[in-house]
Amino acid sequence: MAEAEAHRFLEPDFLARLDKLRLVAKRMSWGMARGEHPTVRKGYSLEFSDYRKYSRGDDLRYVDWNVYGRLERLLLKVFTAEEEITVYLLLDTSRSMAEGSPPKLEFAKSVAAALGYIGLKTHDRVGAAALAEDVTAQLPPARARRQILALFNFLETLSCAGRTDLEASVKTFTRHYPRPGLVVLFSDLLDATGCAAALDELARKRHDVLLVHVLGDGETRLDPGGDVSLVDVETARERRVFLDRDLADRFHREVEDFFAGTERLCESREMDYRRTTSDVPFDDFVLSYLTQDRRPG
Repeated sequence: MAEAEAHRFLEPDFLARLDKLRLVAKRMSWGMARGEHPTVRKGYSLEFSDYRKYSRGDDLRYVDWNVYGRLERLLLKVFTAEEEITVYLLLDTSRSMAEGSPPKLEFAKSVAAALGYIGLKTHDRVGAAALAEDVTAQLPPARARRQILALFNFLETLSCAGRTDLEASVKTFTRHYPRPGLVVLFSDLLDATGCAAALDELARKRHDVLLVHVLGDGETRLDPGGDVSLVDVETARERRVFLDRDLADRFHREVEDFFAGTERLCESREMDYRRTTSDVPFDDFVLSYLTQDRRPG
């Protein structure tokens, strides 16, 4: 990508919008927004959670000696601490993601930049990967401040090419990064084999998942046009059809069935599903995700 575009995410207006989202996430608790669950640890927080019986080898510093003085029982203080989370931003960079106005991939990049920025500012580890027929590029997770610039530069280098194979690319991703975390998958889901196998792979690896289904404005509308030529942008296969009202209506029904089926798929796996079009302002989308109920659909 041209150097003039390489620091689009560092423009003052863009950064100001990210900071606004970060403050909202902080007020809402980013952990709750992303489906994170508190875990029980010893001494990692000043927020007291519960007691448990002392066991041989436990750290005596966490024994409540006041309780021992009253009850002559060794009880350990247990505190609630947030589990460190790794955020994985997976972007479909297949050829179809270049469609739309603006292109679907550009919308995905902006949302990924926002979520990555929020994660890094709240001390999470953040990484990213580009998916097409396989993983085509990757940024290993890190928590350091310099990871923000590394993430922005990584996103700007991504371009669209090749076919979609979510199952193969997700399996490669999980082999490279076995540690469970929050996976945010951006895709138009134009995969002939569907997305179920990819989601099942993420579920097996115990990832929390947010599926961001990105569509181009107008992709779900089809008007009768008589004899037309339909071209698959990823395979270049062409098919001529007579597009009358009946065929257009059938297309619209099948699109709605596809959306409903994807929602059910995610709900059955306890995954978040958000559908949007690429012309929606990226910060409006992120704000909506942070402030709405996190149930699938």
